[in-house]
Amino acid sequence: MLPASKEFNAAMVADTRRTFGRVIIDFTDIMFDQSITVTANEQANAAALLPQVADNLTDVPRRWASADGTTLADGLSFPAPSVPADGQMGWWGVQMAGVGGAFSPSFPTLTVNFASRPVHSLRVVGDSARGDFPVDFEIRLIGAGGAVRHTRTVTGNASMVWQETITPVTEVLQYVLEVRRWSHAGRQAKIVEVFTSIQETYEGDNLISISLLEERELAQQGLPVGIISANEIMVKLDNSTRRFDAGNRESPLYQLLVQNRRIRAWLGAEIGGDMEWVPLGTFWSGEWTAQREKLYASTTGRDRLEFLRKSTYSASQVLVNQSLHALATTILINAGLNASEYWVDPALQSIIVPNAWFGTVSHREALRQIAEASLGQVYADRNGVIRVEGAGHLLGQESFVGPMMSSAQSLTISADNYFRKDTPVKWGELANRIEVETQPLRAVATAQEVFRSNEPVPIAAGQTLTLTVRYNEPPVIDAVPSLVDAPAGAAIIVATFYAWGADVTIHSPNAGTFTLIINGRPLRVLNKERAVTEDATSIRDNGLLRYEFPANHLVQTLSRAQAIADTLLRLYRHPRRDLAMDWRGNPALTLGDMVITRDHQDWLRYWVTKQEIDYDGALRVRLEGRLAR
Repeated sequence: MLPASKEFNAAMVADTRRTFGRVIIDFTDIMFDQSITVTANEQANAAALLPQVADNLTDVPRRWASADGTTLADGLSFPAPSVPADGQMGWWGVQMAGVGGAFSPSFPTLTVNFASRPVHSLRVVGDSARGDFPVDFEIRLIGAGGAVRHTRTVTGNASMVWQETITPVTEVLQYVLEVRRWSHAGRQAKIVEVFTSIQETYEGDNLISISLLEERELAQQGLPVGIISANEIMVKLDNSTRRFDAGNRESPLYQLLVQNRRIRAWLGAEIGGDMEWVPLGTFWSGEWTAQREKLYASTTGRDRLEFLRKSTYSASQVLVNQSLHALATTILINAGLNASEYWVDPALQSIIVPNAWFGTVSHREALRQIAEASLGQVYADRNGVIRVEGAGHLLGQESFVGPMMSSAQSLTISADNYFRKDTPVKWGELANRIEVETQPLRAVATAQEVFRSNEPVPIAAGQTLTLTVRYNEPPVIDAVPSLVDAPAGAAIIVATFYAWGADVTIHSPNAGTFTLIINGRPLRVLNKERAVTEDATSIRDNGLLRYEFPANHLVQTLSRAQAIADTLLRLYRHPRRDLAMDWRGNPALTLGDMVITRDHQDWLRYWVTKQEIDYDGALRVRLEGRLAR
């Protein structure tokens, strides 16, 4: 369960209770708004750090070393970062301020470009770690055709963070900061944040309802193997003032009701005069709806796994003796996540794949294949962390200590707190004979042609051309490219090889055509083996129910196939009497937690696999759970 006080949990089961909802929406988010770009007329640090001036982060963690003579050998200055993950730095200019901190024309200038939108406030943040800030500067808001929509000239600023609320200026395309005077002579401009995000909070009468669907098992034909699910939220917000109408040019949200707006939601209760909130997760909006005849606007958002469905993992190579843990971590890093945004089950370190590879698939599909090979599941938790779990979580290996479990991961639900309870038999998830076939990969002994251009490729004199090609029989190792019938001097200057193909860059000083050939050693599935296990008692009682595990290229050894077969038989050889409950709900309960409820004389324990949480001033939850064995 999520951290919550004893008083909060007691309030959730009280005879009389009141729950509250809160939704925060970021209408500008550089992480997912691809229209936001940042440029500067001069720059002393890494270009990769420029977007930091629009990421809504203002804290500089360290005093970065500078060539302005202020860096001392005192151990208090650190080398400047080269990538955003190494620390917040923002933009550093090149020109050193003169007498009194004055810059000379052309002044250091920073420009944030974005899709047409309103601007409500202005902000400029200096470098707090070094005590540097702009004193004189000008901000210009630029619209279509370069028209200046608003100008603010500031002189004599003495604050590290300068900000000002303005009458909204609509249809802005650029936010330009021109720095004219600095706080210290002999130093360059250092701007950590300049573009103000637009964020609104909805609660009380402004929030009509919240509906959350979270699950780690999906309803499907056959056994729930290889589960990956994006959680979904729907929020309805008061629109009596018509602020959410797309055509309302007077609305402060005009032109901002688009996809990929970050949504964060909470449910809470008043405890001791203060609000205690429990998070429901982080999501990104889809389409917005604001029908004229209705007094509310709504949008549906999905968690980060939806973005992984739309992105492509194409950097896979053939990796020898890699664990599923290492593969999952590589995929998540390639998708742009940092270590705080994902969790991979350490148990996956023990599952080794002799020859691992992926084709050009989405990041989400690559994770699904890992989940299938590990008999695990992938989902995003309430903190927005993507969890890649192994079979241990599916099996429910936590020990049972009685009806009043002291474990922080369990919750007892009495008959006083549910409206309806059922323990349906899932006959569709019954199997008493499991068959798993291996997919062992073996490389051919000698290299052979794996790619040839279908027709001669033209190239101009002095041209550098990059070709992306796919092998006829992936995966391939030991690839070697060559050019045939090429112009004089034409050569391959760089080649990057993947399991599925290659990027090959050719330069030629002369015009002509060429044929690209790649030789390599394909890996083929050879000598398949089949692991079979069955339960005679279940076959006698229920008849033969055969399940054939899907062919998965990550299942290459007989020992792994047998482990999968044994685990599936243990889980599905007997009919499952799982839990379906409609109850008052506790928002601190999450997927993977245990609930305990009484069925006649027995206290039974279930792992939470699905929740549908509905809040409209009152709270009600539909819960599904897997019986813990």
